[in-house]
Amino acid sequence: EVSFQQQLIELEELCKIAKLLNCDYIRIFSFYIPKDKNFDNYKVQVVEKLQQFAEIAASHHVTLLHENEKDIFGDIGRRCKTILDEVASDHFKAIFDFANFVQCGEDPQNCYDLLSHYVDYIHIKDAVYKDNVNVVCGTGDGQIAAILKQFFNNGYCGFLTLEPHLVLFDSIKDLEIEHSTETIKNAAAQTGSEAYQIQYNALLEILKELEEEHA
Repeated sequence: EVSFQQQLIELEELCKIAKLLNCDYIRIFSFYIPKDKNFDNYKVQVVEKLQQFAEIAASHHVTLLHENEKDIFGDIGRRCKTILDEVASDHFKAIFDFANFVQCGEDPQNCYDLLSHYVDYIHIKDAVYKDNVNVVCGTGDGQIAAILKQFFNNGYCGFLTLEPHLVLFDSIKDLEIEHSTETIKNAAAQTGSEAYQIQYNALLEILKELEEEHA
């Protein structure tokens, strides 16, 4: 297990590398919390650590992007808002991940209402409440088309990052130790490249429909 001081040192190095690569963003999580504990009890510790992260990022003119990942403090909308409000830094912004909110039992629309003005990055990934399984974007409960429309109407011009999660792969097994084999069961794709193609085509269809509505 890496100590927090070591994490600070590593973030400093990551920020230096990011600047060399002309990369303005680094994705982070807000610390995994023991399953049997009350996540809300960790607010003070989490916010204090993230404030230190944000200070390092600001010194390098890099923006940290907090993803609403499962099993971390900022897994649900209200806790994401808590840390974004309390860290209160222009160098600490939000990623909006539709599927992760669904898999945490959240309503993505409610999360959009809470967090939209903090969001600098969007993960295109969908899931269903039943069994929490990842599905092709637009076919699940993530409300992707409806929420993207709201983002665009409110001036969003950031990135849309494809995260198919339709095929089980090594790094997701390392990240989602308990969830990956349960949530990635889609037989629509057999390989990673095929999964990306399926997700890419589905996203293009959503964007095309939104464009036609706007025309």
